[in-house]
Amino acid sequence: MTRSRTAKTKRLAGRLTLLTAALLAALLVWLLPAFHAGQFEINGLQTLTPAEILNASGLIEGQHLLRGLGGSFSQLLQLRYDAAETRLRDTFPAIRSVEARLRFPGQISLDIVERVQVAYVAIPDGCAMIDKDGVAITIMPAAPSEIPVIEGVTVTSLALGEALGVDVPAAMNSAISLMGAIIDADKDSRTTTRLLPLISKIRPLSGRRLYMTVILPMTGEELYVEAESSGDMNEDMLWLRFALDQNAFNNLGKGVLDLTGSRRTFTPDQ
Repeated sequence: MTRSRTAKTKRLAGRLTLLTAALLAALLVWLLPAFHAGQFEINGLQTLTPAEILNASGLIEGQHLLRGLGGSFSQLLQLRYDAAETRLRDTFPAIRSVEARLRFPGQISLDIVERVQVAYVAIPDGCAMIDKDGVAITIMPAAPSEIPVIEGVTVTSLALGEALGVDVPAAMNSAISLMGAIIDADKDSRTTTRLLPLISKIRPLSGRRLYMTVILPMTGEELYVEAESSGDMNEDMLWLRFALDQNAFNNLGKGVLDLTGSRRTFTPDQ
């Protein structure tokens, strides 16, 4: 009997010790500064400010790092704050993607990718700004400078953060493909002349053809360019960027540069 009681006492003491240790560990996790958000690291902002991001996220300085953690099982494994990410995407249509993560000790990081305005479409109340995917970012009362207007399409539906609805989707898709080629051409570091700010208008035509109005950087004159949505578009836009950098079209007068065939030809107006 004595041995049995002694064994039970030891088991009980062991369990109490484990329970006490678990409670102490939980208390340390709850109270130690390392488990509270003392710093926020915000990366990738272009137009938004850190204050706007923090206010909209619902994350606050001093909060426990476990507060708001998780969402889906994969997000929990990645130590992400799903609710904060959702609030930011809902609040700012300009955000393409966001990841809010726990960074021990005492830190939460927010990695944000913003949408970049690359063109606009006229609407009755002003201009709908879109990114390279045709997603509406914001509405402006007046036309901006240094990005082109897409002509020849009429907006049928507009919801910020979603693809712009137009009456001729194929024409809009051609314009979006062209903008993507222009953006890719501007990534080349061999010249400082950028193509996108020099384009004032994009007008999709029938089929895959488009017209662009390009402003010559040295003279301010307009150059009309006919392009085609095809596999050669990226190469054509890169060639055009370098040609503009070398002032290849200065003093040629009005005309049309045709990039749709196997040869790039300039035809002056008669």
